[in-house]
Amino acid sequence: MKRFAWSAVLLAVAAVPLAQGWSGVVAYPVFAAAIVVAHALVAAAESRFGGGTVLSVLLPVGLFGGYFAARGAIPGGPLEVLRDSVPRLLTAARPAPPSVDLLMPGAVLVFCVAVLAAVSLRGARLLGPPLAAVALYAAGALLTGGQADPYGLVAVGVVAVTLAGWVRVAEAPLILGAVVALVAVVLPGANAFEPRELVRPPVADVQVANPLPRLAAWAAAPETELFRLRGPQLPVRLAVLADYTGASWRASALYGPLGAVDAPDLPPGQRVEEASVEFVVGALDGTWLPGVGRTVSTSIGDALVDADSGALVLPRGLAPGLRYTVRGVVDQPTDEALAAAGVPGGPAVRRYLALPNLPTELAEYARRGVESARTPYEQAVALEQVVRLDRVPDAEAPTGSSYARIAQFLFGAPGSTGAGKGTAEQFATAYAVLARAVGLPTRVVVGFPPVPEGPDGYRVVRGIDATAWPEVYFDGWGWIPFDPVSGTDSGPSAAAKREVLDRLASITASPTTPPTDAPPLVQPPAPVVEPPVAAEPSRWPVVLAVVPVLPVVLLLALRGIRRSRLRRAGAAGAWRHVLDLLVVSGRAPAPRLAAPEVASSLPAPAPRLADLADRAAFSPEGDVAGAEPWLLARQVRRAVSRGVPWYRRVWWPIDPRPLRRR
Repeated sequence: MKRFAWSAVLLAVAAVPLAQGWSGVVAYPVFAAAIVVAHALVAAAESRFGGGTVLSVLLPVGLFGGYFAARGAIPGGPLEVLRDSVPRLLTAARPAPPSVDLLMPGAVLVFCVAVLAAVSLRGARLLGPPLAAVALYAAGALLTGGQADPYGLVAVGVVAVTLAGWVRVAEAPLILGAVVALVAVVLPGANAFEPRELVRPPVADVQVANPLPRLAAWAAAPETELFRLRGPQLPVRLAVLADYTGASWRASALYGPLGAVDAPDLPPGQRVEEASVEFVVGALDGTWLPGVGRTVSTSIGDALVDADSGALVLPRGLAPGLRYTVRGVVDQPTDEALAAAGVPGGPAVRRYLALPNLPTELAEYARRGVESARTPYEQAVALEQVVRLDRVPDAEAPTGSSYARIAQFLFGAPGSTGAGKGTAEQFATAYAVLARAVGLPTRVVVGFPPVPEGPDGYRVVRGIDATAWPEVYFDGWGWIPFDPVSGTDSGPSAAAKREVLDRLASITASPTTPPTDAPPLVQPPAPVVEPPVAAEPSRWPVVLAVVPVLPVVLLLALRGIRRSRLRRAGAAGAWRHVLDLLVVSGRAPAPRLAAPEVASSLPAPAPRLADLADRAAFSPEGDVAGAEPWLLARQVRRAVSRGVPWYRRVWWPIDPRPLRRR
């Protein structure tokens, strides 16, 4: 039973990185239970059946158990369910939600590997459990992209438990020890192979409605509870709109599984804040799923994401009482970083600068609003004030995002319908259009501002809280929100915005109507500020520096294991220890010589030790010498060492020749 316990502990340690491929704490208890059950079943069956019989029964049991657990979530028969489970996992979020269908391939793998390891315990050298541990560790490294054990601590634990078991119950094989030690150092440090790149993530064409027109409907029912959440006080995103036609905003229709390898069209910022929020849906309907920041993971396994914005959709639709968790990251640059930031150029930005058939009056209005701004950030702050001045929010204002509606909102005659009045849709769209006209990449977000926490710990979001705001992309720092409705009244950069406006005070006040004879705007190219890209330091130099040390550490460990085994052998082990000493010192005796003949050429304690070893081997009384043999062995060692130069004795502890002796 000691062997089974050692094998189970070894696999439990190796499964730690694999369990990190799923969010939460569910995966590891499931894997640990699979390991214990597998070893218990093999231990109960090994006395009655052969190893082949046990394997032929338990492996199909594990596979069919996985099929029955996931058959409701994955269509098809047993073959299809098992075949499709791994691609589904590799195209799910990272870490994956711990749903039954996504957790099943990991549990089946752990169970089958544990069965193989337990059956292999019939062998004398115990090779199976370490190999099984390496397999589980490698699977965890692949599933997590090498991030589950970045410092190799779990790998060191695998090596330590392996060596401890070998010291107790078996002789360590040299080759396998080298493999395990190599995994401990190289695998965590190398650039991990990404198996997700071998699986093309499915992309769904989901028909989603533009939520901007719904702002007025939500405002008309101000006390309706749309949803509630528990977590940090952050804005909640519902939809992100990047494609503008001149008549309206269009949402992306292509969504894929969260965690797919595809990167967004514009890279995330360098400084982010991570948040995890629990949501409970109320009266909110549709397919848009509320989230925070750029979504990293969610507990809803069938949620899809727009890779460019991180917006979530649920194709089956929202229902009251739906409870889920979202983990996202929010760009949080410093004021100093934004003040010096530029905006990118290139094909990826064109989508966020597109203004088909932009009217001249809007282009000229934008140019005049930023003519004294020195940096893209100052332009963004100035336009926030330009849109805000002399205009008021009005929930009953006409809806719409077209050029005509924006022109009426900005330039309409006082008293006319929609002039100087608008919902968050007009404020956000006006800002986005003017910002694009001067070369700032923008998009519009529909969402909800932070709300205070209630006595039960939840933040209740109601219809009156629905709003929209624009975001500007700054090179190296990501998407930064602006608020043309409230301006600088709130926000982490309120003080920095006021400093900019103080400098631009004489020009931020825009005219009530643009000049009718203004020349068409010739838009300057978007400034391209390429921040220095620091090359990621390669880990290979460290690996190459450590790898030469591995054989030394390995040989020290193996020689130590051999000495431990010899000590347990009493007088016979002490004599074999002396023979090992003769081998490394270059005085290996001929195999045909008996112990007394060999001892006759050695210092004085050797004959007495040879006599004790022969008595232990051939006397009916066995080994009764106690501690004397090893005391004599140490005396022989000191005597032999005195005749060998020190520079040759340095290599004795790692000389591999004694490992070939029985």
